Amino acid sequence: MKNLTGLTMIRFAATLGLVSMLTACALGDRATAPMQLDLGAGAPAAATALPEMPPIAVPPANSASLLTETMVVWRVGDQGQPQAFATYRWVAPPARLVTQRIVDRLSLQGAVLQQNIGGEVPQLRLNLQRFEQTFSADGASSQAQLTLQAVLMRGAVVVGQRLINIRVPAATQDAPGGALALRTATDQAAEQVAQWLMSLQGLKTR
Repeated sequence: MKNLTGLTMIRFAATLGLVSMLTACALGDRATAPMQLDLGAGAPAAATALPEMPPIAVPPANSASLLTETMVVWRVGDQGQPQAFATYRWVAPPARLVTQRIVDRLSLQGAVLQQNIGGEVPQLRLNLQRFEQTFSADGASSQAQLTLQAVLMRGAVVVGQRLINIRVPAATQDAPGGALALRTATDQAAEQVAQWLMSLQGLKTR
């Protein structure tokens, strides 16, 4: 049964790769300009009314090496090898896009700085570990998967840390469907970060 499942995954991955290749051939010269995907503009709406926060610094997120480029990553199952869609790219590296969505969300509650000048304000360090579309073995369904580590620092002291894991089903089994699901996952992560920060004593309004 394990061998059959593995064979099914290989066949599905090969089929997806063939479709991408044929699409690229059909597009001809346009294949050199992949379609760009984004997480949208504007601050995600807060799920609940939250009090104002003191200023906080949010530098650009670190990320796994696979997420430092603009590739749109997919895989078959959690254990499958990561692949990239041939005809789609993110408009910016995922870590940058996710950071911006989180900054937009936190800006609804107070000032958000890009750098901690003078070390006088708490700093939120982000590490994007997973940001991809994961297909089932038969290709009939897929989901966005986002894993984000958040650490709040005050000077050299760790005030708190949290690991966020979010999965959101994709409405369609293609890159645009995965991008929409990843946008939802990102906004959910941003909301979780905002709620978590307000629960920490080290970030209470003075």
